Amino acid sequence: MDQAEGTGADAGSTLWGHTGYRLIKLGEMVYAMTEEAFGSLELTPRQFNVLATAASLDSPSQRELSRRLGIDPNVMVGVVDDLEHRGLAERLRNPDDRRRYIVAPTERGREVLREGAEAVEATEARLFTGLDEQERAMLHGVAGRLLQEHPPPVKRY
Repeated sequence: MDQAEGTGADAGSTLWGHTGYRLIKLGEMVYAMTEEAFGSLELTPRQFNVLATAASLDSPSQRELSRRLGIDPNVMVGVVDDLEHRGLAERLRNPDDRRRYIVAPTERGREVLREGAEAVEATEARLFTGLDEQERAMLHGVAGRLLQEHPPPVKRY
């Protein structure tokens, strides 16, 4: 059995031979590791993603964030509400369209983003420790290409 075959609980599954299944399991593992890394920040990976995306875009609305991240607009309202309640983001009137609100990180939100980015770096270093730079770059490139070709569905939860 080579390293790719694994010895984990799922290795005996009839699905283990499918790359998509392995990617699902890998995603679950990355999510759990990231959740753990964000524990001290009291932040979920989804909240971090919304906050980071809001910080990277020029005056994004909730609708734009929802569309970009594939999160149902009703779910996005709750995520932004939580970020706002915790003082990490704020809704500001768009000066170009008074009917629209912009979602922007607060100064505390930017601080949490910096701390979260460090947590992500440490998590990835731990996760990818067995890969050399070329393997890591290849995995990054292939994952990016697949995500570009097949955008994820809108999450309704």
